[in-house]
Amino acid sequence: MLYITTLFSFTACIEPFEFETRDAEGILVVQTSMTDIVKNQFVVLSRAADLANVNIEFDSLDVRQSFVPATNERLNPENGAKVELVDDQGNVIEFTDKDNGLYESTLPFGLAENTDYQLRILTANQETYESGFESLSGKSKINDLYVERGFNENGEEGVIIYADGANLTDESDFFRYDYVETYKIIAPTYSGLQVEIIREEGIFVNDTTFLWPDVRLQRRQEEERVCFNSNSSVAIDLANTNTLSAAILEGHVVRFINRNNAIISHRYSMLLNQYVINSGAYNYYQNLSNFAQSESVFSEIQPGFLEGNIRRTDVEDGLVLGYFEVASVDRKRVFFSYADLFPGEELPPFFGNTNCDRLLSPALGNPEKDGPQPLGCPPPALIRRVKAEELNYFAINEDPGECEGPYYMTPSICGDCTILGTNVKPDFWID
Repeated sequence: MLYITTLFSFTACIEPFEFETRDAEGILVVQTSMTDIVKNQFVVLSRAADLANVNIEFDSLDVRQSFVPATNERLNPENGAKVELVDDQGNVIEFTDKDNGLYESTLPFGLAENTDYQLRILTANQETYESGFESLSGKSKINDLYVERGFNENGEEGVIIYADGANLTDESDFFRYDYVETYKIIAPTYSGLQVEIIREEGIFVNDTTFLWPDVRLQRRQEEERVCFNSNSSVAIDLANTNTLSAAILEGHVVRFINRNNAIISHRYSMLLNQYVINSGAYNYYQNLSNFAQSESVFSEIQPGFLEGNIRRTDVEDGLVLGYFEVASVDRKRVFFSYADLFPGEELPPFFGNTNCDRLLSPALGNPEKDGPQPLGCPPPALIRRVKAEELNYFAINEDPGECEGPYYMTPSICGDCTILGTNVKPDFWID
């Protein structure tokens, strides 16, 4: 018999967490999630300046999104450490310091069933840390990932993405979800031409010849009409089946997207990860969500400490933030187009509610190409706004009116999709 479980979200009822007050200046922060997928695994190390100012995202406490090594600069990265993974048979896998606090396994591997693993860390200043021994708690399986048109609890209409899943071994009732979403962007007022600046200002060639500011049109050199962008999930999404007779989930709400959200305007894809985790990891993430629920994170509560399964071993009562997660993970991808769920209906507003139908025709400052410029017209702005990348060319203004220039221009975000994404089509993409 199958059962339906409810979504864990920031608004879910959570057991009160008693924060333990400690001094946390300069403590090590450890972020890692190792799985049974064969790949290079990662560990991220950094330092928290002080607990009252811990930033969940930038101090590497953020486990709310897919564990993908960050490309941006990390605050207080911990470099020069020796990181290794040891199993209960004495096998050791070493991790290489890739700089910026990132450590990558020297070879690809996936965690094996019925094997215990321990994470060990020796920092450059000879601090030692180790986790408890952890093992996989089952086998993750996503049975289905599907979308429906519907309404959320606030009565807003949109797209609901559901997952049906299970732990095939029934060893654990605890699940964690994250995803990476990718969507197609089409610049609504794109033109294959662009404005090239010839002269920013007028100049005298000689005593009798003056050359006005000028521009010309040229072909774009890159694809800037169709792009793609990807985002990782940002919510701690947990579910459990410990009140049910089997570790089976049906209709777990992974994502609601309002129908007016521009990311679903054309085509959308989600890669969902379902992790089977143990009760210790589940409780850690619940407690972490208590921190995240506070708008100011730590400032509204007595500064405290988030206990994980990693301890410092070279001194008594040593402090460390983070959790060594081992998990079985299954992945599934879904695609849908706006027309699949809203056939014949108007597309959502463009990104940032930009009105791409409103075209502008700023003056060039060249009377040979501009329309009439009586007193009261704004100063010529075409060259300045093109140079500032504020406007893109859309069409010729065949008969410029008062105060107008030679071209109809569109906000750059409407005419150049690379402002919002990349023009490189993902390998997995299916139109």
